This record gives sequence, structure tokens and C-alpha cells, in this order.
Amino acid sequence: MKATKRLTVSALTVALGTVFMLIGAALEVLDLSAVAFASLLMVFIYIELGSPYTWLVWLATSLATALIYPGSLLWLEYLVIFGIYPVIKGYIERTPRPLWIILKAVYAAITFGVVMLGSELILGIPFFEGDFFGLPMGAVIAVFAVLAVLAFLLYDLFINVMVRFYLERLRGKIKHILK
Repeated sequence: MKATKRLTVSALTVALGTVFMLIGAALEVLDLSAVAFASLLMVFIYIELGSPYTWLVWLATSLATALIYPGSLLWLEYLVIFGIYPVIKGYIERTPRPLWIILKAVYAAITFGVVMLGSELILGIPFFEGDFFGLPMGAVIAVFAVLAVLAFLLYDLFINVMVRFYLERLRGKIKHILK
């Protein structure tokens, strides 16, 4: 594929990913779903264009969303957790198989912690507000961390399913466009 076509596909992917996240930010109920779908575009770029374009699309999508909607937490979630995870997943899965789940859980815990801190320090948005049934904040954070890691591992399975779907059903249909 020619460099101009690669750049064009990358730019279209940045635009589509930004639109997904802006829809999620506008609807607020679908914010994490929108970020997850935008991250699937990274899988497409990684498979079809390779690593350099993947990093470019990740950064450009994060910056575009941050510039258009700076007060939203979505761009930070995409930048730190979801946008780059499909690439990192590839590196994690090159290690011995028994380490996969441990590395993925550690990645999830660290990145969710970074987003929690970033939301308060960078954006000024408190991550936890209100009374959580009278529980101490430490307990609330611990429960959130466990649930976040479990949800992230489900997201990891979702990526596996979508990659298989893309490779088996869609890639052959769009391969002629990408030549």
C-alpha cells in the first residue's frame, strides 16, 4: 500500500475514532462503550498498516478528542487505557501464556489508577463523588479497582472476538480497497 493511502486510512480512522468518542461524551451513558469501539479501530490499523501508524492514530485521536472536548474524561481514558491497549495486548501475548492474565490485570489496575489521579489533578473532576452507602473511601476504591480489572478482562475477551470476526469475515471484503 502506498504511503499516501496509509496516511489517508489513518486520518479517516482518527476522524471516526474521534466521532465515536464525541458521541459517547454527548450521551454520557455510552462513554466507555464509545471508547472501547474507538479502540477497535486501533486493532484494524495495527493489522493493516503496522506499528508506526498505530502509534500515530492513537496519539492523533487522543489529541483531537482532547482539543474538541477538553472537559471530558474520555480522551484521558482513551489515551491511557483503551486506545493503546490493543497494541500492548499484542506485546503481552508474546510472553508465556500463564503470565497473560497477570500482566493484563496489572496493566488495568495501573492505568485505571492513572486515570483516577489524572481526572482529579489534570481535569479537576473528582472521580468519586457522593456517599457510597456510608463506606469508607478506601473500601470504595478497592471495590472499584476489582470491578474495573474484571471489566477490563472482559474487554480483553471482546477484543479477541472482534479480531477473529474481522479476520474471518471482514478482511477479505475490504482487502481490495486497501491495496
